[in-house]
Formats: sequence, structure tokens, C-alpha cells
Amino acid sequence: MRRHDAGFTLVEVIVAFAIVTMVLAALYFSIAGAYRGYAHAQVREQALALARAHLDMIGLEEPLQPGESTGTYETGVVWRLAIEPVETAAQKGRAFRILLEALDHGGQPVLRLETFKLVVRPN
Repeated sequence: MRRHDAGFTLVEVIVAFAIVTMVLAALYFSIAGAYRGYAHAQVREQALALARAHLDMIGLEEPLQPGESTGTYETGVVWRLAIEPVETAAQKGRAFRILLEALDHGGQPVLRLETFKLVVRPN
């Protein structure tokens, strides 16, 4: 039996192993990146639903008061709320600008919702 017909050489096995390792590493990083993106999208979607519900309740349970406040939703998402009066020509009420931000663990906004509400003055 000749030497070159005996099978794979050690160099060929090492090169094949290196190629397989690189392919598996690339596959791992792509799957991990996709999972991180999915998890981030889930957190953002959940924060958006909570923030919308929060905005809907502002001014209903207690009167609108200018100022800033912070808190944490049940899911652990931190929020920051700013309410400020807005000058308008309307004589029937006061307008308020409401800014609600959901923050990530580093304090950076994950999402930012802004709306205006009018509080009607009693006649």
C-alpha cells in the first residue's frame, strides 16, 4: 500500500477541523444575534403597550399637574413622565404636553411617546 493512499494526513484533518469550527462559530453568532434582536423587540413591544395604557390613564384618575415623575412597571421597565403646560389661544381649557419615555437598564430611552391633552375649565 502506498503512503499517499493510506488516508488523510494530519494537516488535512486540522484544516478540516478549523473550517468546521469557523462555520459553527459563525452560525452561533448569527443565532445569538437573532435571539438578542428578538428579545429586544419583545421588551420594546411590551413597553409600548404599557406606555400607551399609562398615557390613556393620565388625567383620568387625578388632575393633570405640571412636573416630572418616574416609576417602574410591573415588568421591570423604568419610565419617565414629563407634563408641561402649553400656551394656547383656546379659552375653554388648558393644554398640556405629555412626554412618556420607557428606559432601558442604562437609562437610555427604548421608546418615547408624546401627546397633548386639553383640560376643560368649568363654566
